[in-house]
Amino acid sequence: MRSVVQPEIPFLTALDAATAAALRARLEPIAVAGGQVLFRQGDPADALYALVSGTIGISARDAASGEERPVARVRPPETVGEMALLSGEPRSATATALRDAFLLRLSKTAFDDLVARHPATMLYFARLLAERLRTVSAHTPLAVAPMTFAVIGVTGDVDPAAFAARLAAALPGRTGCLAAWPDEADETWFHAYETAHDHVVYAAEAPGPGWPNLCLRRADHVLLLAAPGRPARGALDGRIAMPVPGWTRQDLVMLQPRDALRPAPLDPTLAGLPVAMRLQARAGSAADLARVARLAGGRARALVLGGGGARGFAHLGVMRALEEAGLAVDLVAGTSMGAVTGASLAMGWSLPEIQAHTVSAFVESSPLNDYTLPLAALTRGTKVDRRLAQHFGDARIEDLWLPYFCVSSNLTTGAAMVHERGLLAPALRASIAIPGLLPPVLAPEGVLVDGGIMNNLPADLMAARGRGAVLAVDVASDLALDTMPRRSLRSRLLRRALGVPCAMPGIAQILLRSATLSSDASAAMARARATAVLRPPLAGIDLRAWRSYAAVAEIGYRHARARIEAGALDAWAAGIAVAGQDRSGMAPVAG
Repeated sequence: MRSVVQPEIPFLTALDAATAAALRARLEPIAVAGGQVLFRQGDPADALYALVSGTIGISARDAASGEERPVARVRPPETVGEMALLSGEPRSATATALRDAFLLRLSKTAFDDLVARHPATMLYFARLLAERLRTVSAHTPLAVAPMTFAVIGVTGDVDPAAFAARLAAALPGRTGCLAAWPDEADETWFHAYETAHDHVVYAAEAPGPGWPNLCLRRADHVLLLAAPGRPARGALDGRIAMPVPGWTRQDLVMLQPRDALRPAPLDPTLAGLPVAMRLQARAGSAADLARVARLAGGRARALVLGGGGARGFAHLGVMRALEEAGLAVDLVAGTSMGAVTGASLAMGWSLPEIQAHTVSAFVESSPLNDYTLPLAALTRGTKVDRRLAQHFGDARIEDLWLPYFCVSSNLTTGAAMVHERGLLAPALRASIAIPGLLPPVLAPEGVLVDGGIMNNLPADLMAARGRGAVLAVDVASDLALDTMPRRSLRSRLLRRALGVPCAMPGIAQILLRSATLSSDASAAMARARATAVLRPPLAGIDLRAWRSYAAVAEIGYRHARARIEAGALDAWAAGIAVAGQDRSGMAPVAG
């Protein structure tokens, strides 16, 4: 095997050259195949490992259930296993190679000698321990910043090698691309190749043994490439198996025709593939390919839109400001009115189209005035049903141009329900079903009402997907009901006859506001998980001010533009994940 140039190892940099050289001489190089366990929880601590290439997954047994829970993902040049050496206790977690890896092993004897000679190196290990404890106690999502990708064709009429080459060009930094096994390539060759590049994209025509299997074993992230309407290449079950199930994310990329207006659906033979997301890309579209690269690379821009009745028109102004700044949104989610606005963006409509749909659905005439005998709600809900069907038709969530989900509240289970597949219009109808104002949606999962009851700003749910940075737009937290609209003479006389003060909000206002409050703790947690939060100044805007569409949208636009100019969205623009995550993509951890 050819010699390997040893990398810089963080804990050696504080040592003098002679000591560092002596310790390097005692490092034992080892190659570990993807899926192999480096050490198990409870094993005696006999060494630490410096990761040169590959990825190590750290998991620990849950004391209550006994199940293995992912704790961290270790990437070069971090170390693993040193904490057990420091404490003298058995291993506190299990370390598994998530893909083929190359490591340098330092024995316990050499480690003890290092600490005895250079106590200052304990500062490095103390930092690692503190970081690990913070990550575990906060239950933050694992940092995901893939370095290697595999593009595997799963249908006919696709060219994985050509797509991989274009993807490599769209990824930042130095990126290599391999579509066949290089002559005389061994583990050392692959290690050197990956070390020489920031990213590497492997490509295979179809799943199978040999080269396709090696592509999967070396990948941090897998993209399965399919053409719409084309059947799977034979039986795929078991042919796309990762070394460690549950750790390496797989997405399905649907390569749509160049002139497609709406994404065509996939063939039913592919429906059972275990993928995290379905990503849509038009052939030849640089913008679509850039979005796929950001989504796969963990540097995407996610937009989360909160509920707030007519205040949700501010979302349109925010979207206008982002577009003018050249900040494309890669995935979107929302609750209630934010769900409707977000779905419009995910449909691929232009801003003028979104505005036209919004005005037609909400501004020209109220969708909430088909009043009825209030057995289930004040309105029948038929106008809302009709307008959602008119504007969104038979679109399915998984076949939108942007990955999308919305939130409703399940009264049967008492939990938030996330809609990320199935028909779009019924999901939106559930997300905006304000209790008492609109009838609930009866679904197989339970009785569904407005998502604002449980989670009015689902930034936490979006951050948990680990795709990059989250921008949350909160339109519900400003004061409401503090000023009442002018009452007509008839209204004032009726209220006087019924003994109702003129300052008392109407039942529709009360129901609307109640559905957008969520809980203070839930809203605070959601905002804390976002990279950036926009809160347009909407105090005094009535939640039913549908006719104030233009003015509310302008408030959102001016607020977002000011925040962009002030640099408040710079991290989000760069796709840098929330503060609770490790922004470098490396997760220091103990073993």
